[in-house]
This record gives sequence, structure tokens and C-alpha cells, in this order.
Amino acid sequence: MKNKLLYIFVCCFCFIGCTDETKVQSVRLEPNELTLKIGETYQIEMIINPISAIIYNPVAWRSSNPNVAQVDSKGNVTAIYAGECTITCKTKHHEDYCRVTVVAPKYDITFTNCVVFDEGMKSETNQRNLILRLYDDNLNVDSTGAMSGNGLFLNINLYAPAESEKLPAGTYRTSDTINDYTIQPGALRQEGNSYYATGSYLGQYTNNGLSALFLTEGEIIIENNGDYSVKCSFSGIQTEKVNASFDGQIDIYDTSHENKITTIEYTNSEQESIEIENEPTLNHIKITLSNNDTTVIFIARTPKSITTLPTGNYYLSTDVRAYTLIENECFIETSDKKTAIVKATMQVKENEYYGTFTDIEGNKYLIKNIKKQQIKSFVY
Repeated sequence: MKNKLLYIFVCCFCFIGCTDETKVQSVRLEPNELTLKIGETYQIEMIINPISAIIYNPVAWRSSNPNVAQVDSKGNVTAIYAGECTITCKTKHHEDYCRVTVVAPKYDITFTNCVVFDEGMKSETNQRNLILRLYDDNLNVDSTGAMSGNGLFLNINLYAPAESEKLPAGTYRTSDTINDYTIQPGALRQEGNSYYATGSYLGQYTNNGLSALFLTEGEIIIENNGDYSVKCSFSGIQTEKVNASFDGQIDIYDTSHENKITTIEYTNSEQESIEIENEPTLNHIKITLSNNDTTVIFIARTPKSITTLPTGNYYLSTDVRAYTLIENECFIETSDKKTAIVKATMQVKENEYYGTFTDIEGNKYLIKNIKKQQIKSFVY
């Protein structure tokens, strides 16, 4: 009997002794499904058997889609944007997964401003094209649609009956075909090296560019009882929900005429300090913007303490004060003529210039940089 017990003891000892504590037998993640909101962080628990093997085996974490969720070397998962992805924890021979869902955001926004740009008739379908733009007080939008500032806006591409009031009341719904009371869904369009947000989208305009959330389905209800009432309800491409409203007066601008606005995209810019004797209390900066065909020239007034053109908004004015453009010193030159500008608004930011000019004949010009524009995913 004693010999038999000794045999069992020896066998057990040999079995235990044969287990290599430096090798991973299994990896398990807890939990294996996770739901987060945008911006949330959660640490996934990694369970290795035997636990001592973690000392001898490197562990790699990976996200199948870092645009949805990212993971660091300790298993901390950060939700980036709506969608689904898989977080993998892997050793040399073993791995496990956690399915992560980042829930789509919901936006409820009451806008304080609204304008409409009447783009005229769509000859192929006989509908009027209207651009409805709702925006907050942190943005400026001029009669050409040019924007400045830092804020949120909702850009909606509407189609209305040919014979109707400027902004007819009714219910407009998204559609891939152009008919009365339809809305064009949002999309990204490329022209050469430039990218443009088109159709309907929620935008965030900043000094760093444009972020856009493209809207795919939804409707707008417009009522007009002296003041307008606009109620919007949309879904985005990642099932985001966008609800927006506006109540008040709406300015409507006619932008339908062909060649009414000429866009000048400059490729080169130069700054030059100059002296103007009858304005001794200010400094003056001459700006020259040019491309192969056209040159734009204007002189800006700046405070005496500043020798380069600071960021800000400038307006053509006879007032002798800082942050204005000098009247009779603003021109657009081509190979065959030099055109005087009588009205100008210029936004300067980080050595870039964006402006709207009007010449003596009423022709309008939109000035902007020709650099490639990146449309980023929306962050709110």
C-alpha cells in the first residue's frame, strides 16, 4: 500500500513539474463586448493563464479601426467616433477579442441666424435650387456665402417649385432625385487637389478649416407666419442624429446669375511695410496676392506697434484706424486691365487671406488660397 501511494505522489510531482510557468496557456479578455460613448475610456481586463507567464511573454493590443476606438499598451480603450471595431489582445500563440461599439452622437441645436442663397433654376428638372444656412453667433456669413469666425452651421440644399415664393413653406425630404420639396443628401466632392463638402451637412468652421457631418436622411418643416419657423431632423452617415431649429427673419440673396461672382485663387503672397505720410499714427502693410493670371493688391492699416499683418477681419474704409483697408489703394490686375475695388471684406489668418471684393461696376470677386482643403470628420 505504501509503495502505491509513493507512486501516485511521484506521478503528481512529475506532472506539476512538467508545467512550464513561462509559457502562456490561454488569454481571455473581460468583457468581450463593450459599448462606449464618444470620448469615454475603459480598461479591458486581460486574464493570462498562468499569470506568471506575463513576465516572459510580450502582449500586443490592436484596434481593427482606430477611427472608431483606440487602445494603448495597458488595454485602455478610448472611443473616438461612432461605429464598431474589434480590440485584440495577442501573445505569441494565443489571443482574444473584445467587440467595441461606439454609440452615435445626438445633436440638438437652436440656431440664432439663417440665410438663403437662391441659386436659380435647375434647367434639366425645372426646380429652383435654394441653399438654406443656419448658423450661430460665432460665425459671420456674407451675401456671397463666404464665412469667417469659429462656429457651427447647418447647410441644407433644397429644391422648390419653379413658380413659388422665395422660400416656400412646406415639408422637404431627402431624395437622390431632384423634385419639388426635396433635399440633396451630403457628399464629399473632389475637384483637382481640392475637396468640397456639398449637399446637406452639419459643419464646424474654424481657423483650422472645416469639419463636416454629412446628412443622409431626414426632413425640414418650414412655416412662414410673418417670421419663419424652421425645424430640422436628420440622420448622418454613422446614424448620428441631428435636430436643429430656427425662428425669425431670413435674409434671401440672389446668387443665380452666371459669372456674378469670380473666384480668384492665389498661389503667392507678399507683405511689404510702407509709409504713408498723412497717417503717422499707424503702420501700413501692402499685400500682393497673385497667380499666373491675376494680381490682387491692397494696403492694410495696423497698430503702430505691429510690423506684420495680424490675424483679424479688415474692411475697406475711409476711417483712419487700425484693421481697415485703405480706399483707392485696392485693385485687381490682369494682363489687360486694372480694376478698382470700392467695397472689400478681408479675413486674415495664419498668413492666409480670404475676402469678398466688389468693383466699381458691381462685379464681385471671391479671394481664397488654392491650397488643398481637407474635410475632416465632425467633432462637436
